[in-house]
Amino acid sequence: MRIVFFQPYLAAWRAEFLSRFVRESKHEVIVVDGGFKSPKAKQTADTRNHSFSPLKLWSLSPVFSIGKQTYPLYFSPFLLFSLVRIKPDCIVTEGEINFLNNISIWIYCFLFRRHYVWWSLGKVRTRKKTIVNKIFDPIVEFLLRRASIIMTRNSYAARYYKEKGLPAERIIIAPNCMDEERAREELNTETIKQLREQKGTKKILLYVGALSPEKRPADLIEVLIKARERGYQDIGIWYVGDGVEKAQLESLVREHKLESFVTFFGRVLSGVGNYFSAADLVVVPGLGGLVINHAMIFGKPVISRPADGTEEDLIQDGITGYIVRSDSNDALLEKVLAVLYSSNYDEMSHAAKQVVDSRWNMKNMIEAVNQCIQKALEAKAKI
Repeated sequence: MRIVFFQPYLAAWRAEFLSRFVRESKHEVIVVDGGFKSPKAKQTADTRNHSFSPLKLWSLSPVFSIGKQTYPLYFSPFLLFSLVRIKPDCIVTEGEINFLNNISIWIYCFLFRRHYVWWSLGKVRTRKKTIVNKIFDPIVEFLLRRASIIMTRNSYAARYYKEKGLPAERIIIAPNCMDEERAREELNTETIKQLREQKGTKKILLYVGALSPEKRPADLIEVLIKARERGYQDIGIWYVGDGVEKAQLESLVREHKLESFVTFFGRVLSGVGNYFSAADLVVVPGLGGLVINHAMIFGKPVISRPADGTEEDLIQDGITGYIVRSDSNDALLEKVLAVLYSSNYDEMSHAAKQVVDSRWNMKNMIEAVNQCIQKALEAKAKI
């Protein structure tokens, strides 16, 4: 069968999954990149490092803002034409954010009696309803309810769709994760040795991701300041990532004379696992999710505030880390100290790695995606 995966833009982490899926799939798989590009989209994949060549479309996608929220309207004008030419038996498409392109996908499926899988994060906690939602939500709802299968990235998203009244049998969780095999293969003994020498006797809090306001990277510096005020002088921070908050973070570090305790590594394209391996604890102070899985690949406990829902599946309080259900940095500090100075740290590290090895891994993700595709193909056969 011919399967199309449509992405409005091809992110590096999504290309990693698709590369392995294409390699292992029994189907003919075609990846269609909607072509959206943004000056901020540094996460766009370099597909030369992957096992597939995407069909790249031209994108006409305006981006506008209301208040502090940005709305990219992903639209690839030639998508419908491309689908008619490719003739896929099933389409796996991004969900709500991709609704304009999903109109083209629904038209194709309606005309040619095919089915599509709605791949989604569900509700984003940090997004507030605006006039944009009042205008477009009815269209999104129409398209959502005509998908054969709702494939969610975590349990939080699955619960969201069930609460919307969608049948449970049409909702399947495909654990959103990194390719743990590839991630571990990228480890470099010499790099880890150098990082540990740089670390010295400090206990390192690791932040991996964009340095952007919604991810709240500055909260870690406040946590560090509070820890030092309480006599904990052996804690440091490593930032792996880049973004608009970097200058402000560097200013805070200088202001509080923390240059010896805070290091900015910038954006790291490969071998991020070396930083996870050398650090002691990963902290997700704001929006995030995939980084939790990435940390646990290398057996690192994670402290996270409510993020994209992934934390509910991966973090068990006191076992693999903690979920801090508060905006208070004092509360965040308490859990940081509870892990860093725990007599059970090694057990927590082992439990974190076991989460990946036993259930939240690429093998299980691929099995779940195949299950979604099979159910969609069976629905097509019944037409």
